[in-house]
Amino acid sequence: MTDVIARLAATVAARRGADPASSHTATLLAKGPAKAAQKFGEEAVEAVIEATRGDRTALAAEAADTLYHLLVMLTASGVTLEDVCAVLEAREGTSGLAEKAARAVPPTIERATTPEALARCLAVRTEVFVAEQGVSVAEERDGRDGEAEHWIAHRGRTTLAAARVRMVGDDAKLERVAVVRAARGTGLGAELMRRMLADLAAREGLVAARLNSQISALGFYERLGFVAEGPEFLDAGIPHRSMVRALAG
Repeated sequence: MTDVIARLAATVAARRGADPASSHTATLLAKGPAKAAQKFGEEAVEAVIEATRGDRTALAAEAADTLYHLLVMLTASGVTLEDVCAVLEAREGTSGLAEKAARAVPPTIERATTPEALARCLAVRTEVFVAEQGVSVAEERDGRDGEAEHWIAHRGRTTLAAARVRMVGDDAKLERVAVVRAARGTGLGAELMRRMLADLAAREGLVAARLNSQISALGFYERLGFVAEGPEFLDAGIPHRSMVRALAG
């Protein structure tokens, strides 16, 4: 049963960036996250209606439509089925009340200024980039950590996300933004970015924030005000595009 969902998710993901004329899924994805979310909402309402009517066959059909449009919305937003499953796995064995209480405590987001905090940042990056994405250790550890400022998001002793920023002339270069699987889809990555951007915007002399985004994460950064520029390129074998966002004003 789960194989069917995984195959559907893979099919939807494969349509991202395809010619809208080639398939209905490509057409939906080309319209962006907002339209995909609207369509998901419409299908969810249809499922609710059938549930209240008590028609099991119709409900199963509407639920299938809703699941499909959920996957389209996730893909359009740069969230994978694996990201969702990771959150579910992290919640296994924890009561709903305990899990909700834990999430009620906001994570701490701050500069990583000690060797111990930096080590925790590097551990998250290794988990995300090396273990999950197959980037080599040599590429991930590029020798520039010593010239960078590092940020960490954590809840107590549990590290949830990390990032670094380097000053390049009048610009700030945001790099190595990594969020552990269990924290994806919670808004933590966006909050980490907003905190970093606010800190940079308050500094004198910085004009713009720049980053190189994986193609799958373009939508995430666009919602934070970044604009893609230039052609697609490979970094560590992964397709990227450069993005920029003004800081002044």
